[in-house]
Amino acid sequence: MGENDLTTWIREKITAEVVIAFVLGVFLGLVVLGWWLWPVQWTNTDPADLKPSHKEAYLQMIADSYALTGNAEVASARLKALKGPGEEDTDLSAMLDTLVKARIEAGRGDEAMRLEGLASAVILPPPPTPKATPTGPTVTGGSQLLRIIGIVFFLGLLGAGVVLLLTQLQKREAVRRGRPLPAERPFARAAEREREGIAPPLPESTLGHFETTYNLGDEGYDLSYSIESPTGEFLGECGVSALEDVGIGEPGRVPAFEVWLFDKEDVRTETKVLMSERAFGDEALRDKLANKGTLIQAEQGRIVTLETANLRLDATLTELEYENGSNSVFAKLTTRLEISHR
Repeated sequence: MGENDLTTWIREKITAEVVIAFVLGVFLGLVVLGWWLWPVQWTNTDPADLKPSHKEAYLQMIADSYALTGNAEVASARLKALKGPGEEDTDLSAMLDTLVKARIEAGRGDEAMRLEGLASAVILPPPPTPKATPTGPTVTGGSQLLRIIGIVFFLGLLGAGVVLLLTQLQKREAVRRGRPLPAERPFARAAEREREGIAPPLPESTLGHFETTYNLGDEGYDLSYSIESPTGEFLGECGVSALEDVGIGEPGRVPAFEVWLFDKEDVRTETKVLMSERAFGDEALRDKLANKGTLIQAEQGRIVTLETANLRLDATLTELEYENGSNSVFAKLTTRLEISHR
């Protein structure tokens, strides 16, 4: 699949509605269903998976049980069940030592004595040199809300990014079919106009350059461009449209085009009809199109001029090809539009 085909597929299949539905689906599935309505619940877990405060409570229960039963073997097995992946016996010693100090500072000497008794009965290596142990943040309602807000913000950014991507793809597709020409060098433009037999306009009178290409099978071919002054004031519009209602055979086989110019200061829209050689010689078709505007036979290199009260449009047919070498249906037509003050 080529780049243009992929661009077209994405532009047609992935619309803004699809993106919005995707973002809402992720939000409802993750936040509403996954965290609020049916949150994940852990069952049958090991003591090693408990959070630190629950581990301390479990450790105190081991010490209390040993003080009642005196069974050091059972106490040792329960104590070792607190070891998580990658933890050693020295970590258990450090946990016991820390909890004893905490109980003493809290004035709970009896609990501290039972913990010391457990430490004496269960042979463990001495705790390592004390070091700063990072503790995980306690999950509170506020932090959970911040997490939800963060995910919603991320999903919003994701949706905005996809919409921006679609917009850029649509612009690229529009530019491929009809794009403003970049500014040309004055000498090159003068030489080109000299070959075409027309006088170059004054630079300050130029309002825009556009180029549009029709290819056989482009259904609904109807391109328009806004005309603005250098200060951004809207002056009018111009464009090129396929006359598909007079097509030959199946849709997309076009024998004529409209080139039009609209001036906001004028009461009418100036229109000229570009016809294929065969269509131009068909009297019945000429009569049918006569009310649309001035009829002109399309020829490569031909310049068609339209003028309104304040605007002038020079449409140059830079490329012209007929279907299968005939002179009836256009296979390709490239038109350069140059707008200037009249």
